[in-house]
Amino acid sequence: MCVSSPLRNCKYTVSLSQTNIDGSSLSIKGGDTIYIEPGHRDHLRFYNIHGDSLNYVVFINNGGLVEVSTNNFYYGIQVYSCSFFKLTGTGSDSLSYGIKIGNTPTGTNGLSLDGSSTNYEVDHIEVAKSGFAGICANPKPDCDNNLNRGNFTCRNTTFHNNYVHGTAGEAFYIGHSFYTGYTITCDSVKKTVYPHEIHGLKIFNNVVDSSGYDGIQVGCATKECEIFGNRISNYGVSNTKDQNFGIIIGAGTGGKCYNNLIVDGTGNGINVFGLGGNLIYNNIIVNPGHALNDTMTTEKANGIFCDDRCTIEGSSFSFLNNTIISPKGDGIRIYSKLSKNNNICNNIILNPGTLDSYSPYLSPDLPYVYTIHGVDATVTNNYFSKSVSTTVNYGNPDESFNYFMTLPVIDKGLDVSNYGITEDYNLNNRKSNNICDIGAFEYPASIIQKLKPTSIKVISGNNTGELYIYSEKKENISSVLIYQLSGQLIYSNKPNTENTTIKTMDYLKSGIYLVCVNTRDEECKTKFITCH
Repeated sequence: MCVSSPLRNCKYTVSLSQTNIDGSSLSIKGGDTIYIEPGHRDHLRFYNIHGDSLNYVVFINNGGLVEVSTNNFYYGIQVYSCSFFKLTGTGSDSLSYGIKIGNTPTGTNGLSLDGSSTNYEVDHIEVAKSGFAGICANPKPDCDNNLNRGNFTCRNTTFHNNYVHGTAGEAFYIGHSFYTGYTITCDSVKKTVYPHEIHGLKIFNNVVDSSGYDGIQVGCATKECEIFGNRISNYGVSNTKDQNFGIIIGAGTGGKCYNNLIVDGTGNGINVFGLGGNLIYNNIIVNPGHALNDTMTTEKANGIFCDDRCTIEGSSFSFLNNTIISPKGDGIRIYSKLSKNNNICNNIILNPGTLDSYSPYLSPDLPYVYTIHGVDATVTNNYFSKSVSTTVNYGNPDESFNYFMTLPVIDKGLDVSNYGITEDYNLNNRKSNNICDIGAFEYPASIIQKLKPTSIKVISGNNTGELYIYSEKKENISSVLIYQLSGQLIYSNKPNTENTTIKTMDYLKSGIYLVCVNTRDEECKTKFITCH
């Protein structure tokens, strides 16, 4: 039975017993809703269903969890040659992901967008333990030329707010890998074919964890591609060479990659094989190339790697305001000789694994930014350091925000507004103090004001386990607050005296903390270390 929502025109309900929904035999039109009955089912296929540019057809779970697991060797859910549609798991207020696809056989995708599918949106879908890619949209060119470049273009596709984890292959595999063409055999004759382009692709606010291969791989997205706001962790768990990266901006891809959090993988954080003109900014990349368990041996992966896989000669790559922590290899490594006027600016790079790998006669900055001979790049206003706090969880943006605030990065960057970059990782104004900060975070003027020198002095006696605080103006100290770098308050006191001494060993474990001291007119916030 089809139960209409006040906001949706219910046209059809897919029962648990149905596996194939053929739009050519149904009177589905733009603005209609296809409800999917909740419960467990084997596999599901939609094909030949078309909305229009103003009215998408909506496929949605009907009030409960739609759960798919299958022995089907082709897909868990497939959408084939459909257009102007939305596949969404928002049909139950109590579920973040109302459609779940899990346990597909080896080599089988969880969700597959195939044929001439175009103009669609996929959101609030969970894919777990797929036998190959979690979400895959890379129709291949063929002998009849229907999907080949020049005959078909995929347009305006969006993937957002999905949760993909435990995949054998890529979590997201969007667009074809061989932009420059490859050879197939048609009627016993070899033929070079070229995959179709994608115009208008957005991949954002997705959560990826424990992908066997790459976290997000995009290819052939030649126009208006944006990859942003995704959280990728434990990528490349199979540790397969050249298949173990956080994000791949593949051959034939332009556009922007920004505000992504990429943590703990076996390969490079971001690979850039794009057309040129690519903007890579506000990303936080932590521990690329470090083993996920003690038995793994991983390569010296870099935070960001770029080469000339498919570069338009004379175009530029820009790497701006990224924060890269403890790569096993270099921070940023560039091999692109065809590009010109590349810009590496406002990046924080800490503790690269190659600090002792280069000759002392070479530049000491090579572990942070490595460019081979012939690369045209401006490297400026970055912050490089060998040291990094081991007490901070850099996968937690709140903790890393507090830690980076203590580094000399505030008001040290160059203006990047001419690149159209107006916000930081937290969507704060990138020029909140009229000058850009270095790294993924911008610190608002209110915080900067509190960091300015005051008459309040904080002296840490690491050996005595004491914190001595006093006011040079001899004003009474109204409050002392001590925080973990995560932001948790762990000590509070109101001395109301000109000076005070805190025996930190009575309250704190060894580590790094933030102390905030206030008088009537001033505030002092500073970091200190305790060693007991």
